[in-house]
Amino acid sequence: MSPLTDFGTAHNSTLEAVDRLQKDGAYPLFPVITQREVTRAWIRPHDTAVDHPVTVFGSADYLGLARHPKVVQGALDATRRFGTGMYGIQAVGGYTTLHEELEEALAAWSGHPGALLFPTGMQANLGVLGTLAGPGDVVFADRFNHQSITMGLELSGAAVRAFRHNDPEHLAELLRTAGPPAGRPGRRLIVVDGLFSADGDLAPLPEIAELAERYDALLVVDEAHSAGTLGDRGRGAAELLEVRDRVDVITGTFTKAFASSGGFACAGTEMVRLLRHSARSYLLSAGLPAGTVGASLAALQVLAQEGEERRRRLRDNAAELRRALAAAGVDTAGSMAHVVVVPVGLMDRTARVARRLADRGLLVCPLIPPAVPIGGARLRLGVSAEHTADDIANAVRLLSEALAGEAQ
Repeated sequence: MSPLTDFGTAHNSTLEAVDRLQKDGAYPLFPVITQREVTRAWIRPHDTAVDHPVTVFGSADYLGLARHPKVVQGALDATRRFGTGMYGIQAVGGYTTLHEELEEALAAWSGHPGALLFPTGMQANLGVLGTLAGPGDVVFADRFNHQSITMGLELSGAAVRAFRHNDPEHLAELLRTAGPPAGRPGRRLIVVDGLFSADGDLAPLPEIAELAERYDALLVVDEAHSAGTLGDRGRGAAELLEVRDRVDVITGTFTKAFASSGGFACAGTEMVRLLRHSARSYLLSAGLPAGTVGASLAALQVLAQEGEERRRRLRDNAAELRRALAAAGVDTAGSMAHVVVVPVGLMDRTARVARRLADRGLLVCPLIPPAVPIGGARLRLGVSAEHTADDIANAVRLLSEALAGEAQ
């Protein structure tokens, strides 16, 4: 192999796996969407020239707002008013009154005094963690946290102590025994996902919040998959578990329940002020396009009116999917909400099942390394408030048949 194309053992192994799956007709990634509805799409797998319809259970449009007329109109109106892009980075190029309105609406929705918009949810985590943690600080992180959290901590330079997934006792042990590096005084942070996107379970936030208070640590919760969907007002896992006022910072994204794009952080006024002037992933990036801001604003307005009913339908649909899968003998690995996980195991087997499902009319999300540990590949089904009883029954049937066919 030429040195120019030898990328090292790990990357070469990834490319070899892609080649193998493509050669076997089992490659399940990057389908091209040629037409999209809320729970339906027409996709064209990379190795075919013909598109075909699928029922989508691989979406994060949990509340079904991506085609809501008011959300679409909000994007169109904002684009007509401000155009498709910004002048540059916001500190010098400015941001629009819509950006201000969305930050104010987010703060009011979250119950925190302030909010800040980021280009993506990933950049929200990079910016928050890179600003609040640094050399001399210690961060305690659930070992199954989203990779954007892990990346933010790596960039921060802080000492990281990973605790076993959803294990407050292990966290307490680390908090008792892990002091600042080399005895230097420093800040302590605890950071967790509210709803874990690859496991479908909730963090034990009451226990974690109690430990944060006992050991004087800031608590940061990523509500990417739970914002808008969980809690009486859709404020996320922290609201559902009644610890919202004990969380110092929440991060999240508009790409899930809010059916738009971009990320955000909600916190106290001074903390938001610090992030605005210090978070590099905010300062060095152009602001969100006005169209996405308009869509997010409209989504918040729609949810103020329709959110309770949409969350009820989402909750009922998720419960029915989990019940029906269990009745069919399909393991859902303790999934607790609208992120329903089906363990498969080996990467190639997971890819083949996902591709077989797509070819038969069901689009799900295959999670394979490095997104999950080696040997821990799985399928993730994203439930929507718009799924029907027939959608759920058909998904269970197809998934059961595909898994059974792979086992033979």
